[in-house]
Formats: sequence, structure tokens, C-alpha cells
Amino acid sequence: MDPQGRWVSILAPSRLQRRRACVHSGLESGIQPMNPMFLSTISQAGAGLSARQRTAARMPAACWDGWMTYRLIKRGLASSHWSAEHLRRTQERALRDLLVHAYSHVPLYRSLYDDAGFRPEHVRSLADLDAIPILTKDRLKSAAPHEMLSDGTDAGDCTSVHTSGSTGSPLRIVLGTGDRRWQRAAAWRILFEHGFRWTDRTMEIRMTFGETFFVQRIGIAPKDWMSILDPPESWAARVAETRPDVIVAGAGTLHALAEAVESLGTMLHPPRLIISDSETLSAATRSFVRRVLGSTPIDVYGLVEVSNFAWECERGQGFHVSADSHIVEVAAPPKTPGPLIVTALGMRTMPIIRYDTGDFAEQDVTACPCGRRMPRLSRILGRAVDSVRLPDGRRLFWPFFHEILARHRQLRQWRVIQETLRSLRLQIVAPTRHDGLIEHIEADLTKALPAGMTWTIERVDHIPVPAGAKTRMVTSQLGTDRQSTEEYPS
Repeated sequence: MDPQGRWVSILAPSRLQRRRACVHSGLESGIQPMNPMFLSTISQAGAGLSARQRTAARMPAACWDGWMTYRLIKRGLASSHWSAEHLRRTQERALRDLLVHAYSHVPLYRSLYDDAGFRPEHVRSLADLDAIPILTKDRLKSAAPHEMLSDGTDAGDCTSVHTSGSTGSPLRIVLGTGDRRWQRAAAWRILFEHGFRWTDRTMEIRMTFGETFFVQRIGIAPKDWMSILDPPESWAARVAETRPDVIVAGAGTLHALAEAVESLGTMLHPPRLIISDSETLSAATRSFVRRVLGSTPIDVYGLVEVSNFAWECERGQGFHVSADSHIVEVAAPPKTPGPLIVTALGMRTMPIIRYDTGDFAEQDVTACPCGRRMPRLSRILGRAVDSVRLPDGRRLFWPFFHEILARHRQLRQWRVIQETLRSLRLQIVAPTRHDGLIEHIEADLTKALPAGMTWTIERVDHIPVPAGAKTRMVTSQLGTDRQSTEEYPS
């Protein structure tokens, strides 16, 4: 696949329009004007200046950072409707620049590319993507800290984030000032695609709290944080008290929040937007959260390494890819599961180029009826370890089991655990009175699974998720062998 997209450079100098003109253009692009206090601060700090460097020198750092973030979001939204040719040209140019930077300034890439006999000048267009060596998690983990970073990186200007380590030891990702701004804009842009407003109050439930920015302290996109270590009842009470416009959490956390709200009988003001990320959002959880919280969750896909970059179309037509910030490849024909490979076009301190995410997805090359011109993924299937491996090497991803189990509306939650090559254990959460539910599920599994597979069904009160871990609907105890990505037909 040659996914089209673009990257907005935050390094190259450019002419800066006056703030008021940009606010009017922001209205045209779907971004509402910012808090008047912030606009006044920016206008006073930057009035009469046109050169970007002179503006940055006089404008307070926090205002400058907010202004540049705003520009990145606005440009990203506009790119959703660029022509395919425009997207392709701009992304090819950005990719070539990134490759030159990585090869010239990052020891890890210089070694990786020299070993493969690759040079940045070998890439002239997106058709040459396959010539670029793939960066694996193992290669990234084995590299010394200095090998992953650009020459001359100032550690005092950087922050670190860590992956969950769900596939082994966690990865440490180092972000410079520009990288943090770029990742923040990539995530915020997705919110705006679904109607986010600068005045919206957000509640985010996480293991680790994020940074609070200057603009949030003065009333622009304010955010409250809650810990996933707190009891879900405290989340429900806080939601009822603060009445957030937006709730952001993993699918498992949203499910637990909805359970707490329902059991307590809490009366809520329905949030306008619910974002589910980090984990697989099942149809059962989507329906339950919609019924209890009053809004349908939007599924968003991303990685700590590269920020969010794929998001559910409001028309239910798969996932749009943020082509202004990422190149996303699926190493398989359309509608066929394949490894998901991503390039983060805006990260320079610790570049991520053709990174094997360890996840599987399917690409869709048809036009979306919503009118956006971005590349699309029809499904995101999860990791190889989050699938059942059959004796012939084929795999069963979670949608296979969803097709079987979704017809049983009594099920609140379920999880499939592969214990041996031919045996499965299905855990289910269902009401005490299930009137032949288990017998019906067994009959459906008999029809769907290949001959020779055995299973047991275990009824449980709840399916626990360790603190900080992700909800995994399908898990295998057989390791991560990826000898086949072919899916068994349901």
C-alpha cells in the first residue's frame, strides 16, 4: 500500500500571519476560536511581528507553544480534504527529509541502514517504502540510549514516556520540545474531527497523569485527571460532579465506569464525546457504555511510541489514518490481515521510521462516504499474541469470536484464552439465570471452530484487568510466532 499523507514541519522558518486573521481562518476549518484571554495575550505579545523567529523571541514560551500547537491542529484538519496528489507529494518530501536526518544524526539508523545496504537517496517516492529496513521492537530495545537519539540532543530539554510493556519489557521513548508538541497536536486533531471545542472540559482516566499546559490553566481545553487505581465508584462520583463534555479512557476502564454508574444509580449529564483508546473496543462494551453513559464511544488507535494516528469514522466505515502526521502500511493485500507498520513523520529527537508495531490490521482502499480523503483501515485486529493459533498456522483474531458471541445479548464480557494448540478456555460474565446460554454458545462454537479444537466455558463474576494493563479479549499462551497472518473464515 502507498498510503498518502503529509507532515507539517515545525522546524522550517515561515511567515506568521497576524493572530486575528488566523482565528477567522480557524473558524472556516472547524476549529472554534480560543479563549479571549489567550487571544489577547498572543495579540499583545506578537502584534506587529511577521518573522517567525522574531515572534518566538518576544512571545512567552507557553503562548508560543500553544500557538504552534493550534497551527498543527488546524493544518491537520485541512489535510483531511486535500487531493490524493497533494497528500502524496507532501508526504514523500517529508519522508525523504526524515530519512536524511535519521541517517545523518541517529546512530541506530545509520547502523540499521548500513547493515542493509540502504541509503536515504534510494527513496524517491512512496513506491520505494519497501526498500527502507523495518525497525523492530527488539532492535529498538537492544540499542543503547545514545544510539536512539539525534546527535546533540539536550537531555534537559527532553522528557521520557514508557510503553506498557505488555509484550515484554517496556520501551523508553524520548521526546524533545517539538516532538511533544507534535504528539499533542496529533492526538488533539482527532478530537476535533469528532466535534471537540476549545471550551470543552475533559476527564481522562489513566495510570499516569499527563502534563497540564498553560492554556488549560487559563480555561482553554481544561482537563481533569483520575487514576485507574482509584475505585470506579470514585470515577462515577467525579463525573457526576464535574459534568465533563469529554471522557477519555481505555475500553476496559470505560466498561468499569459504566458498571459503577449503573450499580450506584448515578444520574449523569451525558458527555458529548467519549473516546476509547489503548485497548480493543468490543461491540458489547460499546453498547453498554452508550446505554449507561448516554454517548457512543469513538474508537481511537495509537501507540505511546508515535501518538494516536487512526480513528473511527463517525459513519462506521473503519478507521481513518491521520495522513498529515503518519505513514501507515499494512503488509498484506486489501481486506487481508497483515502486520501494521508506522512512520512518525514529526519526531526528530528519537525518530520512529517503518516501525513494526506488532499489531495486525486490514487496509481499505475504497473511498469513504464521509468525504475525507485519508487512507483507511477496515479493521485493527491486535497483536499476534492476542489471537488463537490453529494447528495449520492460521489465526483467529478477536472479531472471529465477536461474530460468534455478539448474538448472545446476555453476555456482559468475555475472554478467550488459548492454553494449548488445540484447547481454548472461554470466560464469560452473564446473569445468574441464563436459560441455556452456555449450551447455545457451545453449539455455535462447534459450528465455527475447525475439527479437533476443544474448549471449556467458565462463568465468572468479572474479568479482572491488572492495574495499568490493557484489556485483552483473546490471549494465547503459545508465544508470538507469526508464521501466518491468514485468518480462519467464520
